[in-house]
Amino acid sequence: MFSGKIKPYNDPRVSQQSANLNGHVYGYLYAKSSPSTSYKGTIILIHGFPDLSLGWRNQIPYLCDLGLDVIAIDCMGYGRTDSPRFTIKDYTFKRISDDIAELCRQQNLDQIILGGHDWGGAIVYRIALYFPSLITAIFAVGTPYTPPTPEYNTLNQIIQRIPNYKYQIQFSSGELEHEIRSKHDIRQFFNNIHGATTPEGKRAFNVCTRVDFDKQRRLRENEVFDADEFSYYVDEYARHGINGPLNWYRSRELNFEDEWQYFFEEGRRSSQDVMQELEFEQEVLFIVATNDEVLRPGVAEEMVQIIPKLTTRMVNAGHWALWEKPNQCNDLIGEWLQSKVFKTPAQ
Repeated sequence: MFSGKIKPYNDPRVSQQSANLNGHVYGYLYAKSSPSTSYKGTIILIHGFPDLSLGWRNQIPYLCDLGLDVIAIDCMGYGRTDSPRFTIKDYTFKRISDDIAELCRQQNLDQIILGGHDWGGAIVYRIALYFPSLITAIFAVGTPYTPPTPEYNTLNQIIQRIPNYKYQIQFSSGELEHEIRSKHDIRQFFNNIHGATTPEGKRAFNVCTRVDFDKQRRLRENEVFDADEFSYYVDEYARHGINGPLNWYRSRELNFEDEWQYFFEEGRRSSQDVMQELEFEQEVLFIVATNDEVLRPGVAEEMVQIIPKLTTRMVNAGHWALWEKPNQCNDLIGEWLQSKVFKTPAQ
C-alpha cells in the first residue's frame, strides 16, 4: 500500500521526470502502480491555478493502490516546465492537448485516463475533444464542461452572466506580475488565495472584484500547507515568477480561434453537426465542490444534456477540495473508477 500523501522532498514513491514535448520541456511526477494490485492503466493528472503537480499529493498514492501508473504534470509556465513569456499560444488548450498526446507517444501509451482540477478540469475536457481515441475516461474536480461555441464571448460578456469571474480581469492585466515579484510576495499571494485573513479578520481577495494588495501585505499565514509544502510551492513559483501561470487567463481568444478552425472549420460546419460529433463517448465524473466561490455548483446543470455517460457527485468543500477533503474526493474517484471505468465487457 502506498497510503499517505506525497511529500514534496525525497519521497521514494514518486520520481521527478521531464520530457521535451513539441519543443518545450515539461516536468512531471511519475509513480508506478502498487505491485500488490493488478495493473489497470495510466492516468495523467492536470492541476489548476495557482497549483503544481504536487497538488495531487493526496490522490497519487491512492490511485497507485488502485492499480494505476500516475503522471502528474506541471502545466506550461509552472514549476519545472518551461515558461515562455510572450507566446500566449503556448498556453492554449490545443497546445497542451498536443503535448499530452506527444507524451503518450513517447511513453508508448495507446490510451489513458485523465483527471483535472480547476484549469486542469477545463483542459481534460478539451484533450478528450481533440484526441477522443486516446482518452478512455475523464474526471474533473470543480470544473464543469462548456462546449465549443461558434461565437466568441469576451470576458466582459461572460462576467455579465457569471460575476464571480470578474477577478480574471485583474489576473490577465499584468498587475499581479508588477506586484508579486519576490519570494515573500509569492508567499503572501498563496496565503491570500488560500483564504488567509488580516489581523482584523479581513480577506484580501474577492472573486467578484480583485486582489487587494494593501491587505495582502498584512495577511497572517494560514495552515493549508505544512512548512515543507509551503517552501516547495514558493520555490517552484520563484523559478519563473507568476507570468506563465497567469498567461492561461490571456488565452481565451486563441482557444476560440483554435476551436473555430479545428471543430467548426471556420464556419463550414454547422453548430448542430459539430455538437453531435463532439458528444463524449467516455465515462465522465464531475465532482462538484459545493462551497467553491469561483466554480459555483449551479453551472453544471446543462452537462447532463450533453454528456451521456456523466456521473455527478458532490463534496462539501471549497475550491481546494483535493486538500480540504482528500479522503472524500478519493472515495468518489475510486468508486467511479471501480464501477464505471475498470469494468470488463463481460460485466
